[in-house]
Amino acid sequence: MSSIVAARMNYNLALPFYENSVASPQALALFVGDSRYSYGELANSARRISGWLGLKTGERLGRVGILASRTLEAYAGVLGTLWSGAAYVPIKPDTPEDRVIRILQQTKLDALIADQAGLNMLSDRALENAPRRILFGPDAKSPQRVAGFSGISVESFNDLSDDGPAQPVTVTGDALAYIIFTSGTTGTPKGVMIENESVCQFIEIMHQRFTLRADDRVAEASELTFDASVFDMFMAWSSGASLYVVPASQLMAPAKFIRDHELTLWFSVPSTASFMGRMKMLKPGAFPSLRISIFAGEALAVSTAQAWQIAAPNSIVENFYGPTELTVDCIAQTLEDPPNVTPNRGTMAIGTVFPGVRAGIVDADLKFLPRGEEGELVVSTRQAARGYFEDPELTAARFPTLNGERWYRTGDLAFEDASGTFHHLGRIDNQVKILGNRVELEEVEAHLREILGTDMVAAVAWPLVDSRASGIVAFHCAPGVTRDAARDEMKKRVPDYMVPQRIHYLDVLPLGATGKIDRKALVRMLDEAKL
Repeated sequence: MSSIVAARMNYNLALPFYENSVASPQALALFVGDSRYSYGELANSARRISGWLGLKTGERLGRVGILASRTLEAYAGVLGTLWSGAAYVPIKPDTPEDRVIRILQQTKLDALIADQAGLNMLSDRALENAPRRILFGPDAKSPQRVAGFSGISVESFNDLSDDGPAQPVTVTGDALAYIIFTSGTTGTPKGVMIENESVCQFIEIMHQRFTLRADDRVAEASELTFDASVFDMFMAWSSGASLYVVPASQLMAPAKFIRDHELTLWFSVPSTASFMGRMKMLKPGAFPSLRISIFAGEALAVSTAQAWQIAAPNSIVENFYGPTELTVDCIAQTLEDPPNVTPNRGTMAIGTVFPGVRAGIVDADLKFLPRGEEGELVVSTRQAARGYFEDPELTAARFPTLNGERWYRTGDLAFEDASGTFHHLGRIDNQVKILGNRVELEEVEAHLREILGTDMVAAVAWPLVDSRASGIVAFHCAPGVTRDAARDEMKKRVPDYMVPQRIHYLDVLPLGATGKIDRKALVRMLDEAKL
């Protein structure tokens, strides 16, 4: 057991929330839509949901699906599931139906909690694979179709009995907290299994790094399927602070929401800040209330971090790093003056490891390399996932034992400098060979950011001939820059084989479910001759 959380007797993630609901029942726990829910109200919903999940009969369920998107049902569902000792499995309602069905088939959920959007996507095919118990929100419309489906028991939040365990049940550190599904190389989603102790360790480390107060207002800018939401929810609720859910219509341009609600903590992918900069929203002093700003999930351009710092002069700005498999984040770098920059990239270093975390660089044979040499970043920590749901072969491959310790292979190219700071150089699978020459697409993007004057750039290997890249195509959002001018400038900086053959302007780069640039979507556009 990690020494960081060794004194803990109950690892239930809902326990700190419950304790704050007892101490300050009238305090604001959740602002979502135009509604405000106190700690007492949300705790009452969680307790009743846990009763519905079977605790009143002594039965403990294993996995509960949350088919909801940033609504009361989503957050009450997470708390109620954890309160009962079960693990939550978030599913975004706009996920393609085939993917939802694969997740349902894999997980064999014990129950499902859905909001209106979730109910709407439950087609007959989905219902055939869904659990036999479904709970829907208090304002759901037309649940009769689901209720009439053979063998399914449906109940509303409004009809829940006023019982359930008075406080979150006791769970051990190795009990599952959640399973988040990420993309799999075979086309089948990978279910990353995270245990309660892993989250407890991460949250306690965050409390050591940041001091949150009951009057803090924490932004929720992520879906439950993106584990930044774990930070947002449990940092807020373990501090007695308020969670403010950014409306979907303002996710890419949340400046007004930040100001109107005087938010104090912001956590998002860098693409959001880049887009806001492009839309002239990062004016000096625009966000005086912010005191903590965190970016993660993508490389953070130094120019973006500095622009955000000017807009939020009272805030620290942090660059976090960590795959889902390592429980949100495990390495961080604070923006300083001068900034700690990754050489030849124009991006911030990812920084140094958190307490309880070890990191190293290995070669293709998993042999550790000395500082300064590039290789694959590997991490050893109690924050590491149990593994992939019902996939022991992939788990063994990605979580090898090296020198007697369990490590996670991140798949990221990196190096550790002489000071012990880590620098991210991109995905190993973003290393491509063009005419026999190794090219890192992130390096191409770094030059394009400087040339085009925008952080919204992406480079992909295309076309592929016999699974080999024969060229590079780039995309950007900088109006007024001609393709020829950009290519001419690239020719001054890099060898010919690194110069994009085509450079396309787009009003907006496509983003994935987590807000990161969706490079696969760009490749599809090229394959389908849409450009």
